[in-house]
Amino acid sequence: MKSINPRLTVKPLAGLLLAGVLASNLAHAQPTDPDRSRQNAVERLERAMSNLDLSAAQKAQLRSLTENHRQATSGLREQIRTAQKTTADTPQSDPNRAAIIAEARRSLETARSQLRMQQEQLQTNARAMLTSEQLNTLETRRAERAQRLAERRAAGQSVDRPRRFERRPGG
Repeated sequence: MKSINPRLTVKPLAGLLLAGVLASNLAHAQPTDPDRSRQNAVERLERAMSNLDLSAAQKAQLRSLTENHRQATSGLREQIRTAQKTTADTPQSDPNRAAIIAEARRSLETARSQLRMQQEQLQTNARAMLTSEQLNTLETRRAERAQRLAERRAAGQSVDRPRRFERRPGG
């Protein structure tokens, strides 16, 4: 009976194992849905405003601002989803893959930039409705949060950030 060279059987096995690990990591590192991110701009704003003792009129105005923001940015969020899907779903074998991916990335960056501008506008509008006392409270909390973050970084502790990537459903 012939003996099998162990080096010849280990290399393909190692290659298959490595390919499986890489494929698994890629499947799990797909971009999140912009509507379902852990903390979107509206959620951050609502959390920041939650303990400012807003009047009923301010609460109504904040609800109106956030609803208008959601409606105004829905097209941008859809554009982001489409570009992310294009980059993820374009097959390696497609001869135009590089051009398709480049165009999708340009579209993605443009939409993200426009979304950031919309988010900044939302924050500006929300701050405009606050009293000077509420603004001072908000700024004090922001400074305290920045101080805690700096202390954690200096101590080498993990900084809790929203995840940019999460597992795909069924992935």
